[in-house]
Amino acid sequence: MKKQKLLLIEDTPTLQMIYQANLANAGYVVDVASTGREGLDLFRANNNYVVIMDLFLPDMDGVAVIRQFMHNNPQSKIIVITSNGSVNRAVEAMRAGAFDFLLKPFSDERLLATVASALASFESKAEVNLATGNFYDIIGRGPLMQDMYRKIMRIAPSTAPVFVIGERGVGKEACANAIHNHLGTEARPFISYSGGDLSPAVQDETLFGGLDDLDLELTNDEKGALQKAYGGTLYISEVSELDPFVQSKLAVFLRKVSQNNQYFDNAGNHFPRIICSTSTDPYVLLETRKIREDLFYQLHILTINVPALRDIGDDIIFVAEEMLKRLSKSEQKTYVGLSAEVADLFLSHSWPRNINQLRNLIHKIVASYDASLVDIDMLPIGFASDSKRAIDIGMDLDDERFTVKRNTIAIQQLVGLQLDEVEREFIDATIHAHGGSIPKAAEILGLAPSTIYRKRSKS
Repeated sequence: MKKQKLLLIEDTPTLQMIYQANLANAGYVVDVASTGREGLDLFRANNNYVVIMDLFLPDMDGVAVIRQFMHNNPQSKIIVITSNGSVNRAVEAMRAGAFDFLLKPFSDERLLATVASALASFESKAEVNLATGNFYDIIGRGPLMQDMYRKIMRIAPSTAPVFVIGERGVGKEACANAIHNHLGTEARPFISYSGGDLSPAVQDETLFGGLDDLDLELTNDEKGALQKAYGGTLYISEVSELDPFVQSKLAVFLRKVSQNNQYFDNAGNHFPRIICSTSTDPYVLLETRKIREDLFYQLHILTINVPALRDIGDDIIFVAEEMLKRLSKSEQKTYVGLSAEVADLFLSHSWPRNINQLRNLIHKIVASYDASLVDIDMLPIGFASDSKRAIDIGMDLDDERFTVKRNTIAIQQLVGLQLDEVEREFIDATIHAHGGSIPKAAEILGLAPSTIYRKRSKS
């Protein structure tokens, strides 16, 4: 790929000469343009895979040029150059399809590393078969899941930060891991960090360790998550749960890395790519001041949504049965699928805890019973009666499977759990039985709604 021609669009003659010389010295062949129109003509003539372009051009809007590039060749990798005061325009460019952006001034090493990453993306190996629905550790073959896979493949080669958005339990960390792994970086560190249950001081210590925010160097031998992630990816779960002081410090680090071109540590490891997650719309976090504005605009560059389990339609059955087969194999059982009744119930269940809840349910069943099909007697208390589909298809909820015998089996499933786990299961079942209404469930249980929120947040 290194012999592939690059296209450079830069209207300032001195910068054009510097960039072209650096790229040529690295072994690249470079087509050069000074205007957007000239760049588009060269692009059509030479079908350049990688374009390096200034975002502010004398004759055309840079974002409009990017859209034309992507229309002509959606596989192209566009690297935009912009000033530090135009980050919002760079974000707009990323959403138009740009691969990455460089903030002036940037080092020769930064330019070459970004170009190399863009070229390497053409050689990436996708561990995915859209027909069978397996993508790294993610299962699903329906339209929503395939759209997510394609977006992961599109954004993985970039170094820009990513916001992974989705309800709790949908598998946001698995999505982040897929982004990390897609370019074959499994051997590089993937550090997962969650500070929600930590005090501000412990968050600061565990995230930054001995890093000095003045010079980005270690002041002692203690490494925090950020330092451990150098050369790879730092995944921050529920970023809004970071203390405001810690958010401010992270924003300072990101700004100084960008402004001072400190992209490598002393060992030559690249500053980690930041992927963060949220179960709330990022703009709501910003409006409610759950995330600092300076940090938001440094992290909210690329976004990817992970669909809720209830939104993927019939794909739920595929996901459940694939999961069943995997767990059955690990437990040395002989399960091959779901009974028709259970499949109907799965399709209409609300799945408030999403894929995590489904995996937990199937694992409990596989570990507790020996059978070839999952049948309705294996489901926990309240599961069937919570299903609108059970009523629609005429299931007799007064059947003994839902009463004495049914409850005895379900209660036996609780034996071996810790008391707080039983309490959590019972609270969730009560909420489900009352249409998802926490206030109504609180009234039935004799608790304050705030108590239920607090108990569920600990799960």
